[in-house]
Amino acid sequence: MKILKLLPFVLLLPCYSFGQGTMLFTWHGNSNFFQASFECTMAETLPGTRFNSTLFTNSIQITSLDGLTYRASDDPAPFVGGQFGPPLSLTFILADQNTLSRISVTVVPDQGMSIHETSPLPNGNHGETGFWSYEIIPEPSTASLSTFGLLMFLGRKIKV
Repeated sequence: MKILKLLPFVLLLPCYSFGQGTMLFTWHGNSNFFQASFECTMAETLPGTRFNSTLFTNSIQITSLDGLTYRASDDPAPFVGGQFGPPLSLTFILADQNTLSRISVTVVPDQGMSIHETSPLPNGNHGETGFWSYEIIPEPSTASLSTFGLLMFLGRKIKV
């Protein structure tokens, strides 16, 4: 009977142990007017592949000096697109309906990378150039998850 309780855990463990293979892109501006980031899958970083996953769209986040945070998932009609060629190519146009502010992010190969905000707020109307860095987000390994599962199993067996 106890074996039947563990069966779903044993069957699902291999599915959870393999990483999604995601990458985190982070903005580094020359004036620190903006903090920005987004994630995409490793499959989307293959040459010629467009960023089109919900992970990409839902993870786009840009915060300006005014404290406004633009998210593609909050914008009713975001314009987002991009691909990792190399080189990286991006276009975001996001709006904040409450403040009537708009932000655009462009990365054009051989022409540079920039973020520009148009806003009626005191610190609106800023722009900066910079670059995007990226890193692979580590995922748990099969060995670490198996060890954790074994410890949990043994912990249930030991009576205190």
